[in-house]
Amino acid sequence: MSYTTTATENTLKKWEREYFKEYVRESGFKPYMGTGSTNPFVVKKQLIEGGQVISIPLVYALTGDGTGTSTLVGQEESLVNRGYDLKPYWHRHAVAMKKSEKQNSTIDLAQAARDNLKTWDMDEMRDAIINSMSSVVEASGSYNELLGHPKEVYFSEATTAQKNTWAAANATRIVPGATLNNYSATFATMAANLDTTNDTLTVEKVQLMKRTAKKRDRTTGQASVRPIRTGDQGREYYVCFAHSLAFRDLQQDMETINLDGRPRNIDDNPVFQDGDLLVDGVVIREIPEMATYGTIGASSATVVPAYFCGAQALGIAWGQMPRVTRRKEDDYEFIDGVGTESLWSVEKLRYIPPGGSSAVDYGMITGLFATAAD
Repeated sequence: MSYTTTATENTLKKWEREYFKEYVRESGFKPYMGTGSTNPFVVKKQLIEGGQVISIPLVYALTGDGTGTSTLVGQEESLVNRGYDLKPYWHRHAVAMKKSEKQNSTIDLAQAARDNLKTWDMDEMRDAIINSMSSVVEASGSYNELLGHPKEVYFSEATTAQKNTWAAANATRIVPGATLNNYSATFATMAANLDTTNDTLTVEKVQLMKRTAKKRDRTTGQASVRPIRTGDQGREYYVCFAHSLAFRDLQQDMETINLDGRPRNIDDNPVFQDGDLLVDGVVIREIPEMATYGTIGASSATVVPAYFCGAQALGIAWGQMPRVTRRKEDDYEFIDGVGTESLWSVEKLRYIPPGGSSAVDYGMITGLFATAAD
């Protein structure tokens, strides 16, 4: 009798499908990813069919006055349209083991390798999203295929000049602490205006970020940050990713509100349970892996970011979904190796507005807040 067996190739394909779903979900950002234009992280997969770069286009709203009964011919307005090019790079890693170690081990090393590769991929995606939210400028020279780096400069890598370029271009996209008067086109000066007395993250600061996000000016072409969704009665919803210390400050500021304004039960009240906070339709999510901007505030206060996101804050371009790879140099089948390989990039979407000369963060407000260490 002949029994049917599952081909190794088919087993690996199932492994790949489950692997991808698990690691994207466990990165913590999956609820905010999607192919639609109202998602904070817009996912594009067209490059899977081939190609190196994918452009995410944007058409700005009309700013002209139009006309009444006067002649319209010759007074038409051109549509201002822009594009941002996403350029994926390779993400690869592997684990190798000798047959002797697999024989001696009391644990399933192959399964352990799979789990650790999934964790590595998860960390890669999470860190890429965090770093991209912090990026200050797009620079083609930053793209590094060998080391795996996108064509944008993260805050942690930026020069003083690049930070100032970002600050000057994004006056309408930065909330520096308690008041917009803290703003300066010189980043170091702006950061030095922040102190731990007035400029910690509180309910009022979240509301200030939301008001700033909703501002739109037809005359200058300033675009608002589109909400993730609009509910009944004109309610608009956003998400804010906050550093742990800023999240702590907001928790403390909201303790009385949550105790007095919500049911005092363990299951639902955020005073007793871990989870997101909600302020005025804004979901505030803590990101423990987010880095500080350094002790650059007033009196050497630590400055931390809070990334207030609406639609089209980041773009995620896939060129190849995660694929299982196996080592070929196996020393006569004595060495076994399993790896992961994918092609993608996460980048902040930034466009030059009508009449402007510098690219502006499109779907994000960056909040800068002073905080004290634990």
